[in-house]
Amino acid sequence: MTDTHDTHSRVRAGERLITFAGAVLLVSAAVKFLHPAKAVNYMAFLGYVDEKLILIAAIELVTAALFLYRPTRFAGAMLLSAYLGGAIAAHLADHPLTGTAPIIVFNYYHHYLGTLPAALVLGCAWLGLSLTVPNLFHRVGASDRTVHARAGEIVTSHGL
Repeated sequence: MTDTHDTHSRVRAGERLITFAGAVLLVSAAVKFLHPAKAVNYMAFLGYVDEKLILIAAIELVTAALFLYRPTRFAGAMLLSAYLGGAIAAHLADHPLTGTAPIIVFNYYHHYLGTLPAALVLGCAWLGLSLTVPNLFHRVGASDRTVHARAGEIVTSHGL
C-alpha cells in the first residue's frame, strides 16, 4: 500500500513539474506575441527583433504543446532541451548595451545570471520526466548496452 502511495505521489509531483515547465513556456510565448515594450526591449538586447521575436514565440508555443501533451512528451522534451539550451547560450553571449532599462543594464553586467531561469525550467522539466517515467535514464543507457551485447552475440556466433 505504501509503495503504491509513494508511486502516485512521485508521479503527481512529476506531473506538476512538467506542467510548470510547460506553463512557463506558454506564458513566455504569449508575452512575446503580445509585444509589451519591456519584453520587446529585452529581446532586442539579445538581438531578437521583429519576425525573429514572432518565430521564437511560435517555437515556444509548439514546444510547450508537444511537451504538455503526453503522447508527444518525449519529442517535446527534446525540443524543450534544445530551445532552452539556445536560450542559455543567448544569455551567455556578449551583447552591446542597447538601453538604460534596469533589466538590460543588469544583464549587460551579469549575463550569466540570465541563464538561471532557463536552467531552472529545464531542470524542472527533466526532473518531472524522471519522476513520471520510472528508470528513464536507465533506459537510455540500456538501449546502448543492448546494441553492444547483440553485436557481441553476432560476432561470437559467426566466429569473427
